[in-house]
Amino acid sequence: MTRTRVVVQSRLNSSRLPGKALMTIGGMPLIELVARRASRDGHEVIVATSEEQYDTRIFDHLHRVGIPAMRGSLDDVLGRFVAATRDLDDDDRVVRLTGDNPVGDSSLIDELIEAMDAGGFEYGRNDVSRMPEGLGCEVFRVRDLRRAAAETDTPYDREHVTPWLRRNVSTLDYVPEDNPGDPERFRCTVDVLSDYDRVCRLFADKTDPVSVPWIDLINEIGGSAFTAGPSVPRRDRSELDQSVMILGGQAFAGPLAPSSTEIRAMLATAVNRGVNHVEVGRGDHNAEEILHKCGEPQLTQRLHFISRLREIRTNDPRLAATTVEAQLERSFAELGRRKASAVLMANVDEAHSADGTGWHRLRDYRESGEVGRIGVNVESLDELRRALELTDIGYVQFPLGVADRALSGARELLTDRDVVVTTHATFAGGTVFEPTELNRQLVLLAHELGRANVADLCVAYSLGHPFVDSIAVGTRSNQQMIDDLAYCLNAPLTPDEVDLVDERLASVLPS
Repeated sequence: MTRTRVVVQSRLNSSRLPGKALMTIGGMPLIELVARRASRDGHEVIVATSEEQYDTRIFDHLHRVGIPAMRGSLDDVLGRFVAATRDLDDDDRVVRLTGDNPVGDSSLIDELIEAMDAGGFEYGRNDVSRMPEGLGCEVFRVRDLRRAAAETDTPYDREHVTPWLRRNVSTLDYVPEDNPGDPERFRCTVDVLSDYDRVCRLFADKTDPVSVPWIDLINEIGGSAFTAGPSVPRRDRSELDQSVMILGGQAFAGPLAPSSTEIRAMLATAVNRGVNHVEVGRGDHNAEEILHKCGEPQLTQRLHFISRLREIRTNDPRLAATTVEAQLERSFAELGRRKASAVLMANVDEAHSADGTGWHRLRDYRESGEVGRIGVNVESLDELRRALELTDIGYVQFPLGVADRALSGARELLTDRDVVVTTHATFAGGTVFEPTELNRQLVLLAHELGRANVADLCVAYSLGHPFVDSIAVGTRSNQQMIDDLAYCLNAPLTPDEVDLVDERLASVLPS
């Protein structure tokens, strides 16, 4: 009969949260909770820790509570797995878990195994790109584990156990039937201190933390106690899958920038409410560096980046390409991540100038997979027409709000184009709130159209244009973030209501 053994790798010297394996969750050390939830329905479980002196604490604790454990090389985790399964037959199964994911359980393992058997796969894993981080699980045959150990000696393969398998055997990337989607929002791993706090609260009121199903825990993470409200919607018109509100990183820098503490609170609120993109740029003072330093990894890892480049200001083809590359490489370095969902040149003129070499360099980054989409900022319909002539254009950004309607007629140009649109100037830099005739008319319109206030009306107006995927909003306080998120949840204006606003404001705005 085929045996299945769950091997849980664990160590105390985690770089971001040292000692987490023995931190208490649900009345027991984290590593014990992970092992007991994995073995709940009878699976064999062994914890594979290292031979380092400090990991003696893990080994000794598990021995005291009757959970099998073994020790091996700190860096050769593949070798640890081979040793932990030495007594198994080639056809037996190995399940790989990591000791910082307490939400997963034995039913999650069984579902993956059943899917592998049904499709005849030799290796399977839960696809954490489409499901919450913290539900990772891998299954493979002992014979393939032994083949990997015999055939690879690269440090990466030895440390991460399964890369060789993914390259050499039939692979299933699986998503459980009850996957909630929205992987950024439902994060349930323990990687940094705020993760530990979050998961502690999740298990705090559970009389039996071992038996509670993983899907019940995930549903609780999606509730108001963990998200402070419902998620903002998304307009799923592209692979970027952007939330309708993205963060304008320029608000994190400059003389009016909020404190580091306030930025952390803002990021937590935004991410937990479903915001999944932040816009930063080389012209935003040091916004990228601030975001990297102030944002905790468990927050910034759940955000995707849109980078706006500064003006190049050169017609020298060689210098244009070099300048684009230098700016983007600096962004990668300051953000601590070599991936951008989109990169935008400052204007359409420089995308066309210098023989288009700057634009060609962005296309190279897109081809390499380091950049998802490339685009430009535009300020008029004529500039938008010229932008759409660029090869591989996939993103445009422009001002659009109740006080800036120069591009409100962009729909015809964007119809049937695979181009993501983000708008800014939703509140016209705050001028919509100043005591002017414009503000007086907006107050009347907000009341007439049943909106909460002028800000609600402004957001609903911008999102009332069907070609708009998202609005970039620069907030400077957590309370402002909460308010803006609430407005994004409300229904956008209808086409007739947009026309009414345009008609009513025509007499108070410059022609």
